[in-house]
Order: sequence, then structure tokens, then C-alpha cells
Amino acid sequence: MGLEALYFFGALVLLTALIYGTLSYRYRNKSATRVGEEITRERYRRNEG
Repeated sequence: MGLEALYFFGALVLLTALIYGTLSYRYRNKSATRVGEEITRERYRRNEG
């Protein structure tokens, strides 16, 4: 009975991690992403010249 509980707990943790990862990717902070993209663009502009 103990081994089945361990497998169930492991599957529950994996499922929870997959759901969290999917939702956090789908509903990510768009303003933070935009700021990060602006910083990256500015760094590339500086290296061009």
C-alpha cells in the first residue's frame, strides 16, 4: 500500500507542476516581457555601431 501512495503522490506533483507551468506561460506578465524585449533591443543597437 505504501508504494502505491508514493506513485500517486508523484503523479499528483507532476500534474500540478505541468498545470502551473502551462498557466504561468499562458498568463505571463506582458509588461515585464515588453521591458525585457526593449532592453534586449537596446543592447543589440549599441553593438551595431
